[in-house]
This record gives sequence, C-alpha cells and structure tokens, in this order.
Amino acid sequence: MASSKDVHQAKSFDGSGDRLGSKIYELFVGPERRLFYCHEAILSQSPVFERMCNGPFKEGVEQQIELPEDDANVFGRVLEYMYCDAFGGSNTPTQNIKVAILADVYIMVEKYQLLGLKELLIPTIFDDAKDAERIEYFFGAARKIYENTPDSEALFPDYFKRTVTQTLARSDQQPCMEANIKHCIFEGGKLAQDAFDAYCIHVSTKREVSKIFAKPQRM
Repeated sequence: MASSKDVHQAKSFDGSGDRLGSKIYELFVGPERRLFYCHEAILSQSPVFERMCNGPFKEGVEQQIELPEDDANVFGRVLEYMYCDAFGGSNTPTQNIKVAILADVYIMVEKYQLLGLKELLIPTIFDDAKDAERIEYFFGAARKIYENTPDSEALFPDYFKRTVTQTLARSDQQPCMEANIKHCIFEGGKLAQDAFDAYCIHVSTKREVSKIFAKPQRM
C-alpha cells in the first residue's frame, strides 16, 4: 500500500459537490504502482479515462486503473491540474528543472487528450522563449515535446513557429534565438523542420521590409 504522502486524497481538493460526489477510482501509477485516488467526474475530463470508466471495460467495474508506463510524479502534477486548474511547478528551484517538468506534464496531458490543460501549460512553457538567458531550456523542452507527441498534435507546433518568428523580430533577442534555431536545424529531428520554417518566415519578412524602405536607385 502506498504511504499517505504518495496518495492524492480527493477530499483535499476544492470543487463542486457534483464533481466531488462522483465515484472514487484507485489509480496505480508507474512500475512502483503508486496509489492515487480520483473522482470519476474529474477523470472524465480526459476522453481516454472517460472511456475506461464508462465503456465495457474492467476498469469501470472494479473502479481501478493501472498505468504502469506513466511516471507517478508527473501524473501527480497532471492530477493537480485536473482538480485545481493550477500547477505548483513554479516552486521548483531552478529554471531548467521547471521547464523539464512542464515538458513531461505536457506530454502526458497530450496522451490523455486534456486540451484545456494543454492551453494552460503553453504560456508558461513559452515564457522561456522570451528570455535570452533561458532560451536554451525552452529549446530542450520543445525538442522533448516534439519527439514524444504524435504528428497530429498541432497546438504546440503552432505556438512554437509563431513565438520563434516573433522573438526573432525583436532586436534584443535575435542573436540568441538565431543561434539556438541554427543549432536546432543542424541537429535534425522533428523540431528541425518547424524551426527552419519559422526562420525562413523571419528572413523573408526582413527582405520584404528592406525592399520597402530601400532608397530608390538613381538612374
């Protein structure tokens, strides 16, 4: 049996009576089978868990769900989001650890199709792209997300291309962002194509602006 510190007690979270009055499921997470408790109404925010709870599966009958492949620490943070629409990751001691945790949470949120939680995570992850001292952490997180989410996942790539293009347009951020973009392109992988596309948009925009403001040639 898991120790009390490893168990998310459902009663410790605020919520409506309807949500917290639903059935409570036991979730055994990771190879160590850490135990979490969660209300069915909270789990049902995820289409994946909703099918487990209400479909013709043993999970709905036994009110127990096994998640052996998931990381228990990351799942605990996802569960925190599901109950509170908030995330305590900002209290982690260093920025690189914080961003790495957020990347892991995003990957799990995508796995369980929690669109609302993805939209909450995106601004926090992309904050690092706006700070020259933290851009490298952002690219590390971005690469991890790209490599561990399906090609059909569009929200993060859309934000990535838009944020990179906007950051390149800022003269104070451009050198650092350019260096990371070029490194990313040379490394290859799923992230490289979107990094290249964003850089091409930036270069194309610069050329068009230069044409507009160029001095006319004397005949």
